[in-house]
Amino acid sequence: MEIRPFRRSDADRLATLAATFARAETDFVLNPLWETEAELFAEFERHAIAPEEHLLVAEDEIGGPLGVVGFLRYSGENTAALIAPIVEREERGRGVGGRLLRAAFELGERLGIGLVTAALGSRNRSGHSLLTAHGFRPVRQHVFMQCDQPTNVPPTAGITLDFAGEEDISGMIELFTEAGFAPPSEETMRTELANGQHAWAVAREDGRDVAFVELETHWPQRVWVSYVGVSPTSRERGVGSSLVSWALEQQFASGAEKAMLMLSPANRAALRAYEKVGFDRFRLIDVLEKPLG
Repeated sequence: MEIRPFRRSDADRLATLAATFARAETDFVLNPLWETEAELFAEFERHAIAPEEHLLVAEDEIGGPLGVVGFLRYSGENTAALIAPIVEREERGRGVGGRLLRAAFELGERLGIGLVTAALGSRNRSGHSLLTAHGFRPVRQHVFMQCDQPTNVPPTAGITLDFAGEEDISGMIELFTEAGFAPPSEETMRTELANGQHAWAVAREDGRDVAFVELETHWPQRVWVSYVGVSPTSRERGVGSSLVSWALEQQFASGAEKAMLMLSPANRAALRAYEKVGFDRFRLIDVLEKPLG
């Protein structure tokens, strides 16, 4: 068996392998979560990095990929998400995952990555054993939720819902801060409003933005709810739920088939709000970290 850099011809088989892992609760890993070859490439395009530089493939005797490992990071950053080792079922138990992981550590050091974060389903015991044996330590949990069809939540009286435009940038940055998120720059928001990989929507009251939602749409058929922020004076009024519902309805009308998100299990108010919109709790995720170098 050889471990080598990713080739574009590997994409279809690796996407099939990733989709197999996503379906089984005892195999579940958050990354990779690709279902198609196009989703694999879209993931790396979104991060502005090359898969050939960030993915390693275990190759069988006839040259086909039987496993993969790697990293996702934004270009130049020294922290990364681990694309956890996934291996064809008939090859498991032969040490392929461990070899891939050790090769990934060497790659990460060459790339200048200092901290790696991995995310596994809490029932993926073999994955936990592999990562903790190689120095990963648990740091937190998330609930991974999915929505197959958004529930229509009527807007609150006096609230209008609309797609965001450049005129909403300053209002959304303020809402980011009020929600406790690190706000993006105005330049970043202008780029994301125009690049087709994000969809932004806002709730307005008396001409003022009181809530926003950011959706990641780099996978058009499976969108991610990335950020939701509601002004403190507009909370507990159903504004966030109605805005998320409306924004998802627009995406589903344009061909989306599923929506996904992650949040802390301790955030019970948000869990209830997303369930109101049509999300179901799909997996409990354990997040682990390991410093490199």
